[in-house]
Amino acid sequence: MRTAYFTAVSKQQGRVSLDQEKKEAVPIIIALVSAIAPHVPGLPLWITLWCMAMWGYMLARFKTGWPLPSVSMRYLLTFIGLAGLLATFRQGIGADAFVGLMALMAAIKPFEMHTHRHRMITLLLTYFIIITALFRSDALVIMIYMIFSVFVTTTALIRINAPDINMNQCRRLAGTILAQALPLVVVLFLVFPRLPDSLFGIQDPTAGRSGLSNTLSPGKISSLAKDQTPAFRVAFGNIRPRSDQLYWRAIVFEEFDGRTWRPSAEKTQAAGNHSTDETKKAAQSRTAIVQTILLAPHNTHWLMALDRPVKGPNWALNGQGRTLKSRKKVTKKIQYEVTSLIPGDANHPLEPVPDQNLAAKIISGNGALNPKTRKFAQTLRQTPGTPADKVRRALAYFRENGFSYTLTPPPLGTHPIDDFLFNTQSGYCEHYASALAFLLNSAGLPARVVGGYLGGELNPFGNFLTVRQSYAHAWVEYFDSTAFKDTGDWIRTDPTGVVVPNRFGTNPDGSSVRIAPGNRALPFMTRLGFALEALNLKWETWFTGYSAFEQNAWLKAMGLIKNNQAGGPMLFFLTLCGISLFAGILIWRFKKKPVSSDPVALAFEQFTDKLSRAGIVRAPGQGPVAFAQACIDKRSDLADEIQLIMDLYIGLRYKGTASGTDPDQQLDRFRACVKKFRPSKKEKR
Repeated sequence: MRTAYFTAVSKQQGRVSLDQEKKEAVPIIIALVSAIAPHVPGLPLWITLWCMAMWGYMLARFKTGWPLPSVSMRYLLTFIGLAGLLATFRQGIGADAFVGLMALMAAIKPFEMHTHRHRMITLLLTYFIIITALFRSDALVIMIYMIFSVFVTTTALIRINAPDINMNQCRRLAGTILAQALPLVVVLFLVFPRLPDSLFGIQDPTAGRSGLSNTLSPGKISSLAKDQTPAFRVAFGNIRPRSDQLYWRAIVFEEFDGRTWRPSAEKTQAAGNHSTDETKKAAQSRTAIVQTILLAPHNTHWLMALDRPVKGPNWALNGQGRTLKSRKKVTKKIQYEVTSLIPGDANHPLEPVPDQNLAAKIISGNGALNPKTRKFAQTLRQTPGTPADKVRRALAYFRENGFSYTLTPPPLGTHPIDDFLFNTQSGYCEHYASALAFLLNSAGLPARVVGGYLGGELNPFGNFLTVRQSYAHAWVEYFDSTAFKDTGDWIRTDPTGVVVPNRFGTNPDGSSVRIAPGNRALPFMTRLGFALEALNLKWETWFTGYSAFEQNAWLKAMGLIKNNQAGGPMLFFLTLCGISLFAGILIWRFKKKPVSSDPVALAFEQFTDKLSRAGIVRAPGQGPVAFAQACIDKRSDLADEIQLIMDLYIGLRYKGTASGTDPDQQLDRFRACVKKFRPSKKEKR
């Protein structure tokens, strides 16, 4: 009998302990799930399943009473997880591997939350995981979700430190804390020194992707024809170009080895401070087009601009061929302003006259490749006429010989240009641009390939264009010595437009340019998508665009920085004063009236405060029964309400709850009665 009795008592104590553990562990697991959720699309599937299995075991344990894994088992799980992580990310340790490590730690950590210290460590890890969502995106929806995750985690933090209060109180207190922290967050965002690179200064070598590369060969661009990721967004200041003028210049290829095009070795100069008189005049022209561009990270130096840029940001460099380059690789979103002049609108050439032997230099890489094209070019060379006439004859060859435009061109052999021009006759933009440029150079006419983007999708709500990776394009520029009164200039020609006559009505991937204004004809979901995209762009312009340059400009305007010299001491002093003021307000707020951790005492204190404002003050040392009788004697009109509240208070404080009654329900009823109790200052007759 005694053995059975102690066994029953032991089981009951174990159940009570398990229920208490559940009360604190479940909110922590919910916080971990909310923190990991934004990373799921980028995590390997096995890590997601790993987290679900570990957390699922913990939740099932609260119902089944399963034991926690032993210390040796936890070590084994950790070893297996790290081995899997290293096998998955053996190519390089970047942001994805770091987030994967955090996920593995978060999955196993609930197994060792048996002490308050371990529970606190787990929640601190959760806060850190939340902020790593910025590694993937800083879009408005991610920021809103991060605030939600912080709210969930703060609720769990309050729960484990005040387990006697219910979840509704925890949520209200978490919301209050976040609201109080918001002003400090805004101040720190504006004045805290910003890092010139990515978040925390961490550079992820895998961050960013682009439809462009530093080399160009058949298949380089067509392989990205289905990538709908935005490459950049652009808003126009004064003039919006026509759809056939939406050529976005990025990189110029002036060296060809018979298979691959590469940029030439170049000298650069500052794009803003060292412009020539000609480009300054061009930038001030009435036909100059001003653009504000929000460029996505692509891990190269190239900056996009409408063809052709004449003025760039001060921090950029002018490259050869009227291109713009960043001094550092673009590994995070950047915003800049650039001014362009549509080719043909200038009243003078924008580039110097090239070397007379430039055509031969461009194709000097391998003279043994593509012999058929070289022979065909000699016929073109001997044809009389201007450079423009020769280009028209070369384009006529594409038009009259059944060439086709396709996203899946056939592979080319040892002599790729010969194969394309005389055998397959089917390809994407890089095939046509490469073949035409090689043909013209072989005929003695200098020509180069320009890589960039073509087209854009107009957002009718934000009045900006979205240019996607699938819009990557290549075209040709040839030097016409008869242009500009025989001074010569580079002239753009797009051989793809010859094969696809309606080329300017579609983007390179075949989608509509949507340049026409108006949005009534668009389906509802499309309009909703455009509206959300416009809202997100406003957020990115403010949040992402607030870089170290913008911060310095703002601080200069506020008088905190002069002549690029830090008003560092002043800035530090003001920040310290702001933080001290905020901390002082919090100390005063909480010291003014100590907050009891006892929810019953807290509610009873609110009850006595309300009576005090009605003129009924509790005497020092007066017990609850005597106080209730005194209140009823003074205010008989409140007798029923006072008696009910006092009975609930005495039952919770001294008698405990009745058998079968949920303590939380009893406490909620007590609080509700106190909240509803609103005594007037005068007795009602």
